[in-house]
Amino acid sequence: MEGNYGHDQIYIPQVADDRKPKVGMEFSSLDEAFMFYNQYAREAGFSARMSNSKKNKITNEVVWKKFVCFKQGQTDKMRDQQSTERARSDTRTGCKSHISLVKEQTGPNWVISNIIESHNHTLSTPSKVHLLRSHRHISSAKKALTQQFSEANVPTCQQMRIFEIECGGPERVGCTEKDLRNFDQQQRDELKGIDAETLIEFFAAEKEKNSMFFFDYETDSNNRFSRCFWADHVSRTANIVFGDVVVFDTTYNTNKYGLIFAPFVGVNHHHQTILFGCGFISDEKSDSFIWLFNKFIEAMPKGAPNVIITDQDLAMTKAIAQVFPNTVHRYCLWHILNKFSDKLPPLIFRDYYQSLKNVIANSTTPDEFEKSWEDVVKCANLQNNDWLSLMYELRQKWVPAYFSHVFCAGMSSSQRSESSHAFFKRYISNKNSLIDFIIRFNRAVRHIRHNELVADHVDINEHPRTKTNWPMEIQMVKVYTKKKWLEFQNEISESHSYYVQQASIGEDLVIYNVMKFQSCSSSKSRLLTHDKQKDYISCSCRKFEFEGIPCRHMLAFFRITQVFHLPEQYILKRWTRDAKVGANYVLGEDQLSINDPKKFLMSRLSRLSYKASLLIEDASLTDEGTSFLEEQFNCIHSKIQDMNISKTCNIGSQRKNSMDGTLGIIDPSLVRTKGCGKRLKSSKEKATSKSRLCHGCGHRGVSHDKRNCPILQQRSTIDDDDDNSDDNTNEEDLTSRFGSNNMPQN
Repeated sequence: MEGNYGHDQIYIPQVADDRKPKVGMEFSSLDEAFMFYNQYAREAGFSARMSNSKKNKITNEVVWKKFVCFKQGQTDKMRDQQSTERARSDTRTGCKSHISLVKEQTGPNWVISNIIESHNHTLSTPSKVHLLRSHRHISSAKKALTQQFSEANVPTCQQMRIFEIECGGPERVGCTEKDLRNFDQQQRDELKGIDAETLIEFFAAEKEKNSMFFFDYETDSNNRFSRCFWADHVSRTANIVFGDVVVFDTTYNTNKYGLIFAPFVGVNHHHQTILFGCGFISDEKSDSFIWLFNKFIEAMPKGAPNVIITDQDLAMTKAIAQVFPNTVHRYCLWHILNKFSDKLPPLIFRDYYQSLKNVIANSTTPDEFEKSWEDVVKCANLQNNDWLSLMYELRQKWVPAYFSHVFCAGMSSSQRSESSHAFFKRYISNKNSLIDFIIRFNRAVRHIRHNELVADHVDINEHPRTKTNWPMEIQMVKVYTKKKWLEFQNEISESHSYYVQQASIGEDLVIYNVMKFQSCSSSKSRLLTHDKQKDYISCSCRKFEFEGIPCRHMLAFFRITQVFHLPEQYILKRWTRDAKVGANYVLGEDQLSINDPKKFLMSRLSRLSYKASLLIEDASLTDEGTSFLEEQFNCIHSKIQDMNISKTCNIGSQRKNSMDGTLGIIDPSLVRTKGCGKRLKSSKEKATSKSRLCHGCGHRGVSHDKRNCPILQQRSTIDDDDDNSDDNTNEEDLTSRFGSNNMPQN
């Protein structure tokens, strides 16, 4: 029951006499006195707050203090009228309820000198008292848990639901959802002005933990943070094994300053995305990219990659040519193909896009591409299209036929980087400070690396099934990772659909034609070249050179020539289970101790909650057990509070010492990027947008279709005019139109 009241009655609180304040009561400190008065206020149904105080003029020591009801005083009407941010309700009613305390002249205690118990407002019932301000408090444990939930991108509303389940209801949580939001904002406000310095201190601490951690940063002329690069020891070690092909792209909306996030990614032996390093830049000019690429070379043991795949960006292209002169630079094919719909007239795009796409995808040699491209462009009458002409001049950077002989790990676009951006944005947002970003980013990286551990575990403990007894299949199932094995097995299966014919024989080279048994118009004959001097087979499809996996045409040749085991020269180590052998690819002991889950608060809280619940269940069976456990809890609680107070003081002194040596770096200013607010849409997204496609003229518009197409209406008007003129034509009209000598005869 909540007290002696009904639906139409005024609530009258029932507070025991020993828990009511009385004149003459003594307390050892003001904090103890306020805790007592606040507990009384909770049982009485109101909220308490500290009010006026008086000091000794000689010692400047507080000698008098007043605790009041939260409705004491009046609302400042003038201030509310001037504030236009939000509409505030009046909470003050001029309530006179209070207690006054005076400090003893001869001792340290505080004594209650005056009390007024009566209120001029309705008191809250026990079911609502937890909503009053002085009875809402976010404990240290909840603050730590809230921060961890935020790092996991758990929304505040869901955090509140978790606390409600844990505590047994919203009234037992001790705070409201609004309090959690205010605490989150308070945490953000604390980093204002020191965010960049905090990030650099974090990097420096990581460097102290592991000397393989690399970071560097730069500031502008005003000592304002402008760019940085970092890579941990796992990323740098991964670069030794898998750093031959790098995908680089920038993305936005990852932090509150608008700094551009620039990760360097690649693929491991499971064809999973891996991270080599990351950077923040404040603009997308060549100087920023040159600085970033130089730091990448400085950090990576392998140095410059063999291939780098990026978006088509002039500043990026200029920087890569300067920093990576011997690296094959490729543009993302996916981005370029998606620009065709914007750069070509609608009707031409509809009729010729697929032909252009087929030429790009199916051409095996540069000569074949150039001839086919010229034919389609001439047929579509696109010789004067400036963008298409520009792309043709840049064809060596994006058309597969020009780099099919270069190993690219099977990647022809920067979608690997795009997918990593999408993955990271599950953890980060444009509200994050820099230190918030790095904490959430590290969680995402740990998730990526755990996926690699899972794939390694699968390779060790699971053995894929073979479909045939061919010794080569039995050999390679033990060599390749599961992902690459499934690709290789598919090539083996497809190889049975091909036959091989000798086309020509020379002194050093033998040429073979590889064709399908049931060939169709779309299938192409492939040429196998056998170098007898090197005993090396190459195929015109270039799959082995481009992806590192023998193609079905090569496997068909091996089958008919009775090659039972795949020669070592056709086995790329980076796709094997032993790809990381020889590289120091394990976490250091210091990293393991840092990530020990026993050191996290949630783990400690879970262990203690379980043990406490067992004690409570056993003790609550009897009155004696309940009383004994309460006494022990009170004793333990006071000791733990003393421990926490001393630890807090130590942390505060450490924080003060760390802040004494500040670098004076100013937080970055808000960046306005050239790609901010824009996103390249795929053709599928555009097809499902709100705009309609007119099947009459081929144009697209929000309120434009075949029913109200102006071109069709114009044509209809001309046709109607022609019909009317034919029906009403007289001899004079015919004469005026055709002339007297050319007038049609009946």
